[in-house]
Amino acid sequence: MELLRFTALECHYGAREIFSGVDAVLSEGERIGLVGPNGAGKSSLLRLLAGTEMPFGGSIVRAKDTRLGYLAQSVADETRATLQELVDSALARVPDTDWALQQKKLRAMLDGFGFMAADYERPLREFSGGQRAKAALAHLLIDDPEYLILDEPTNHLDIATVRWLESFIANDKRAYIIVSHDRYFLDRVATRIWELERGRFHVYAPAQPAYARYVEQRDLRIAAEREAYATFVAERDKRRATIAGLRATHTSSDYSQVRSREKQLARMEATLQAPEPAAGTVAINVRLDASRRASNGFAFEARGLAKRYAEPLFGDVTFDLKQGGRLAIVGPNGSGKSTLLKILSGELAADEGSVRFNPAVQVAYFAQSALDQLDVTVSAVDAVLQAAPILPEQARALLGRMRISGEAAEKPVGAFSGGERRRIMLARLMARDADLLLLDEPTNDLDIDSRDALESVLDDYRGAVAIVSHDRYLLQRLSDQVLWIDGGRWGLIEGGYDAYEAMMREREAAPRGRSKADSAERAAGRRTPLKIRSQLTAKVARIEREIERLDERKAQIEAIFAGIEVYADRTQVAALESELEELRERAATAVTTWEASLEELERL
Repeated sequence: MELLRFTALECHYGAREIFSGVDAVLSEGERIGLVGPNGAGKSSLLRLLAGTEMPFGGSIVRAKDTRLGYLAQSVADETRATLQELVDSALARVPDTDWALQQKKLRAMLDGFGFMAADYERPLREFSGGQRAKAALAHLLIDDPEYLILDEPTNHLDIATVRWLESFIANDKRAYIIVSHDRYFLDRVATRIWELERGRFHVYAPAQPAYARYVEQRDLRIAAEREAYATFVAERDKRRATIAGLRATHTSSDYSQVRSREKQLARMEATLQAPEPAAGTVAINVRLDASRRASNGFAFEARGLAKRYAEPLFGDVTFDLKQGGRLAIVGPNGSGKSTLLKILSGELAADEGSVRFNPAVQVAYFAQSALDQLDVTVSAVDAVLQAAPILPEQARALLGRMRISGEAAEKPVGAFSGGERRRIMLARLMARDADLLLLDEPTNDLDIDSRDALESVLDDYRGAVAIVSHDRYLLQRLSDQVLWIDGGRWGLIEGGYDAYEAMMREREAAPRGRSKADSAERAAGRRTPLKIRSQLTAKVARIEREIERLDERKAQIEAIFAGIEVYADRTQVAALESELEELRERAATAVTTWEASLEELERL
């Protein structure tokens, strides 16, 4: 059954067209993920479909006698109401005959969401983002809608709350349209993807996992569009050249041919022109470089770190990060993730414990408040030049790779959006020759394309990375270790984010009578086939990066030996020969370990 059908929808802001010709159908049980770059009009489309705004053109047909639930961005952030007032407003829409039953149902739902009796008199603005999201969803569900429209429901939620929302929606039989930049969430929730970009709307075939299959289908579409556009341009240019040649003769017999060919060209351009294809999926094309001085050994060692404010955040946190290692730091909001990263960066002192860095390591720290460090009065180019001693043309090149090019690079920082300022901060980061990146929520305010591109940059980076993020897709792609912090407890999981997710799902599936600590310890210690495969995959990738670094350094030394001047210094020659021999031994050992790990992975 069709719940919603819209045809030829148009949206304008003043004289600027946001989109037009938008057509699609929402059927029962479908869960649609609506994606697209920032500013493409996703929220505007949702408001049209929810009926809070009227389209400039086109039509929307909703199934008769069906109810729609609409959750706008940050709806609970904008009210000063208490939780009780939210409950009262929801029950005010309920007929008197159903009031008692619905009140009991709403109270039970809020109890299940973790709200206590004392919470009902608190203003919603005092709750965490996750609590506000749960309260808003409960308020929405009391009407028992047949389909729901949710605009960025995962914004500012910690991973545990996003996982709860993910499970709720995946097990719900109703239809959904969801705007989200959380690709991990879309893969597990959506059954189909709609895309809105550059005023054009694309509907993709149902597939699972939805976002990953969408990327494959989108890339095939873009390749076909490029081929069609190239064919069109070649044919158009050929016809234009023919017309120009006939015009050059200036003979009366050629005049009728010129007019005829001009009309044919006009008809072709009006009816057969292929749309100019998208620029591509990876818009940020740059490589982060790490200094070769720290190409082996450890990046840093943390020993017995502890921090407390009113209550202890964490204690006795002890771990190492090797050069080239990828560490994800996860946990609920307020658990101390950003505090730990500040301690590692030296911005904050630990109450107990110490951090020891490799003396050769250069550290770059990207804080959540990094945007506040930008001088809004200077140009984007000058902002990058302030970060490192590089040439202006190099700064412009970095910004250009961040999609801030031409005249835009000369605009003051204050004229850019939050997402654009984050790109400027990333360009500043790239201007530095760092061996260790400490990143705190680097994908905040970035659209999906920018997140994909940033991940590609970090994936190719050869230094060490410690990252705090709620973006599980990024953590899955980049991490080979996960440090989790929760309620003062902590643990280290080998095998990357997939291994951590497996541990959490085992904990959630544990019998209710088992204590949380016991459940976590059992789940962490159990080597399931999934966990073993994840650990081996991460190990193979880590060894491959190490072999690549060793080969690169060997090539550098061999290139030095190819020059004559090096032999004037016998001490340097001896040191380089010793290093080269050590590199060869380490490379041989690494290759042996890599082959054994690969064989084990293939057996599994």
